[in-house]
Amino acid sequence: MADTNAARTLIVGTAGVALSLLALYLIGAIAALAALALLALGLFVGLMTPSLQYRVMSLAGPGGALAQSLPASAVNVGIAFGSAAGGVALGGSTASSAVVTGLIIAVIVIPVAWATSFLKPPAARSAAGPAATAGSSPRPTSRT
Repeated sequence: MADTNAARTLIVGTAGVALSLLALYLIGAIAALAALALLALGLFVGLMTPSLQYRVMSLAGPGGALAQSLPASAVNVGIAFGSAAGGVALGGSTASSAVVTGLIIAVIVIPVAWATSFLKPPAARSAAGPAATAGSSPRPTSRT
């Protein structure tokens, strides 16, 4: 799905994470259903990982080699932020408040994923045609 339409996959994945967290909140007391909600959550997160990497690389143009480190860094910042937010929620309430906190974050991220779907790769890269790939440089055509 990442190479077909990475932007759409990120939107679907983010919405799937939100729906999985909502299901976990609503049916979390039933172990078998909670396990299914967690399975769905893992599948949606796994769906988003290669899509995020592909999307960043395609938008980076010639800077793709450097940009490929950004998704991993963003994921780590997200883990740190989510852990801190979940910890604050747990400290002030019940265990289900951490799920609600994750759900709120996921709902906020859905429009962000949608808005970034309008970003387009650099014009120079698309004008170069299929021969230009991330990290490659054009070869001179004239001889001296």
